[in-house]
Amino acid sequence: MNPVKEADDLGLLYTLHSDCPITPISPLFSVWAAVNRLTRDGIVLGADQRIDVETALKSMRSFGAELNFEEDEIGSLEVGKYADLVVLDQDPTAIDPIKIKDIQILSTIINGEVVYEKAEVEFALK
Repeated sequence: MNPVKEADDLGLLYTLHSDCPITPISPLFSVWAAVNRLTRDGIVLGADQRIDVETALKSMRSFGAELNFEEDEIGSLEVGKYADLVVLDQDPTAIDPIKIKDIQILSTIINGEVVYEKAEVEFALK
């Protein structure tokens, strides 16, 4: 619920993240919150501070890498970088933004290795 649109407009780097254990670790929920800015009661809190889905995803991915001075190693899929990614059951940029928090993670890949795979999903990565 921070004013991330203002930070974005000023060209500041920021990340969306949780303050676990105060709030649960859920990157997709953080994206959902920044895009929708809804309170538990369904009230929009600071509509002018909403950011678009692409920017929210970048803040979780490449902005964080840059803030940690790791953009040469992580933050995007490129030759020579660690292959860290998730496979989702829906495209967060193509669905109704209100549904982003409900997207399911099908697989998690860290450094090119599958470290999580939903039981009913099989991939040709192995």
